[in-house]
Amino acid sequence: MHTDAPGYVTTHHGRAPASGRSFGNPFVRCRCGLASLERIHRRPWMKFLPVLRFYRCSSCGKPQLASKRAVRDAVIAHRSGQQNQR
Repeated sequence: MHTDAPGYVTTHHGRAPASGRSFGNPFVRCRCGLASLERIHRRPWMKFLPVLRFYRCSSCGKPQLASKRAVRDAVIAHRSGQQNQR
């Protein structure tokens, strides 16, 4: 994993993308959950959706749009859940 610019993360996955129509649709979320998303560069048309950020799932590799607040809340909940299990 490396960063191209501040606030953006680019990952390289060695597995083939999942099949199906929803994989290419950035408005459809994967089943892995928001806590496993990593920020990637938005495409130019996505700038018209300022509330949404462009992410890639670190588990399945699906690119998707999600709100920054929803992802932040999911990460915080995931971390607090891990701490409670200890």
